[in-house]
Amino acid sequence: MIAWLLRKVTLLPGQHRKLRVVAAMSLGNRERAVLVQVGEQQLLLGVAQGQVSLLKSFDQPVIELESGTDSAFSKKLSQYIQKRSK
Repeated sequence: MIAWLLRKVTLLPGQHRKLRVVAAMSLGNRERAVLVQVGEQQLLLGVAQGQVSLLKSFDQPVIELESGTDSAFSKKLSQYIQKRSK
């Protein structure tokens, strides 16, 4: 369910402001750690091929969201996800 949300809601143009990818870091060829903002809470997710796992939930922001337009990283990650879903 979380993987579906990340693919369908978080990274598409016109994304909802209460659900956003804050940061992501590659941990290997097919593994990533992704920090997602959900309302006032941030979730650290482990993403591997065909699997998404909640690693930690934070009540206080670990990384503050950028105000204004999407970051270059967010745009590039969105493009990558869109290419993979086609």
